Amino acid sequence: MNFMPVKANSSVDYNQPAQCHALLKRINVTDLEEAGSLLAALLEGMAVASPPPHGHLQVLEEVRPTLDYVLGEVAKRYASRPLPPSSTEDDTLRQVVRLWSLMATNYGFVAQRYALEGSPALDQHRALLLQRRLRYHVLAMTEYFRARREMPENLWLDLHKLFLSAERAGVSGTRVPDALNETWGAQSPLECYVSMLLADAASPYSRTPREFVWVVRWAQRFAPYCSLQDGAGSSGANLYLLEQDSDHGLRPAVSVPAGALVRSLDTSKLATHIQAVVSQLKTGVSAASLGLGDDCVQPACARLIVSLYRPWGLASSGRKFSRKLIHGQVQVCSDPVAVAYFLTGKKFEQPEDHQIHYNDFTRTEAMLALGERAEESDPTDEQLEARALALGYVQEPWDVLDQSVAGFRLMRQQGESRLDHRQLIGVRPSPHEHMLLAEISWLQYQQNGNLSAGISLMPGPPVVVSVRLIVPERPNARERFRLGFMVPGVPALKTSPSLIVPASWYVSGRQIEVQGESPWIARMTHLITRGANFDRISFTREDAPASVKTGR
Repeated sequence: MNFMPVKANSSVDYNQPAQCHALLKRINVTDLEEAGSLLAALLEGMAVASPPPHGHLQVLEEVRPTLDYVLGEVAKRYASRPLPPSSTEDDTLRQVVRLWSLMATNYGFVAQRYALEGSPALDQHRALLLQRRLRYHVLAMTEYFRARREMPENLWLDLHKLFLSAERAGVSGTRVPDALNETWGAQSPLECYVSMLLADAASPYSRTPREFVWVVRWAQRFAPYCSLQDGAGSSGANLYLLEQDSDHGLRPAVSVPAGALVRSLDTSKLATHIQAVVSQLKTGVSAASLGLGDDCVQPACARLIVSLYRPWGLASSGRKFSRKLIHGQVQVCSDPVAVAYFLTGKKFEQPEDHQIHYNDFTRTEAMLALGERAEESDPTDEQLEARALALGYVQEPWDVLDQSVAGFRLMRQQGESRLDHRQLIGVRPSPHEHMLLAEISWLQYQQNGNLSAGISLMPGPPVVVSVRLIVPERPNARERFRLGFMVPGVPALKTSPSLIVPASWYVSGRQIEVQGESPWIARMTHLITRGANFDRISFTREDAPASVKTGR
């Protein structure tokens, strides 16, 4: 998508607000390509033509809902997965950011022309103009979070400067009407600024697309419960601090250099408010009535807001496990069927004579992984690798940036596999170690095209099993087996054994037939993790009935 200004509109005099209003009325939002081009032409045209400030401001205010809808729809094209810099939708991201930035620029030009004219209207509109400039700068920055891309240089610095301008003008706390603020219908420059700080503190690169939408909305919803204070405050080492002369957002106090000029974000009121919201959700109060959004469904809504209580309500808390800076490489396998092959040395196959089928972990041709038997003798490593290549099973080398007991922070300089948040993968720490199961915690493409990832390891060496659902309504039906994994319990970490099954299988009390060394029944008790392509569940083990043991 390329929002190039439409040449046919060269006859429009962008210095005349009436003609700008007429152009805006002709925009058909169902045609996103044309609508984007017309909006680009309008915003660029007004920025160059310099219409009278009052008329310019009126046009910008009228543009807002149309632009919000069009760019919101366009951004969905790259919101579902991390966006590589070389992808076809990279241009779409640049165009969306460009239009958000053009809005901020136009509001800035309105303020400049009011000032040049010496118009008293500047004082009347100063708070609104600064809030709008902050808002559209925040929206431009937010797109990089949405695309899981590293923030370009100086965007944070520019945000800090805009907010400081509002403070110097004495309007940082002045609320102005904002119909696009879903909860309050109004917002101050301070609340807009804080909303971006909260969104950044919420680990946006670790959120699913749906969670990210909620986080951005809730950051605006909860921003009024926060305040900025000069200095480091008195909350101790767990405080978030802000260096407004640095190109980043909030940072834990322990990572801020001694003697730096800092401010602190006071979230004590927010912590109390989040507790109240969580309590109401537990009693059955709807998320919509609490201002969280009509699309917020349970239990996902409650789980997310509880996870935000620590970064938003308690400030930074440090890591549960310390990280060590190390150098080296690990092998990463993104295909669960390939993971099973590297664990067992053979292709996953149906127990007994069950039919070949596609595996549910990833729905691609590469997942046809049934039917062949491994050689009777154990193959050598060279034979395993050669056979893996023939089957299309790939392990990609990733550089290790640091490591903890719980996982790795990795970086891939080259590789073709597309990855999702919370995807099940295999990680081989070294050529002499067994492959381990892991979940992708977060993903971020850097400006140079490298992909960074946080990897959370599952405890213990996994065991490949075959699993299938038991359907009480059809006692004689024999469902086909799917690939599964048994994750052993680790007493030192106080973890019990768990099962990895295909996504969306979990229902409390549902039974699964498990084929390992011998058949047995697992009754689901609790959902530990719902990943992008798997459910990890706790279970109680039951003896298999005779019909299961005999395969009848």
